[in-house]
Amino acid sequence: MSSAANRLVADVAKTGASKRVVVGLGGLVAVLAPGLAALALIVAARATMVIRGLVALGVTLLGVASYFYHPGGKATGVLVLALVIAGLVLVVSGPLVVAPLALGAGLIGAEYLPTVISGHLAATSTAVNDLHQAIFATAGTPLALEVVVLVVAILPFAAAVRLMAR
Repeated sequence: MSSAANRLVADVAKTGASKRVVVGLGGLVAVLAPGLAALALIVAARATMVIRGLVALGVTLLGVASYFYHPGGKATGVLVLALVIAGLVLVVSGPLVVAPLALGAGLIGAEYLPTVISGHLAATSTAVNDLHQAIFATAGTPLALEVVVLVVAILPFAAAVRLMAR
């Protein structure tokens, strides 16, 4: 670990947490952070899909409500305009809002997963070593722990793919 990391662990340990727990949690967070960020982007994209539907419904209801305070001819025009705007909200908001969120998640996955799987990511080997220190109080990077860390790192990405497929 770097001297800054050692100082951080020492500062946290002063509050009562053991060094092994702090190092282990740090290693786990280092492995999970990219996957959780990608998952959060996909969740935000799905939430945006719901919100855009609600906005389109609200605009349409506003057009329908115009029948209560306008004469028939004007109210029909307002309703047609509201339906056109609601349609534009549904059509345009997908590429402008949802696509960049999904693209960001895809870029995180495309950059992070191949390096994790190939084993060339320094953060992963450091995380495996940190977790080994937390569990066994000695430095090391056994293959079984590397496989467990790899599976843990891939789980948030798998959840994001599952959300996208629904």
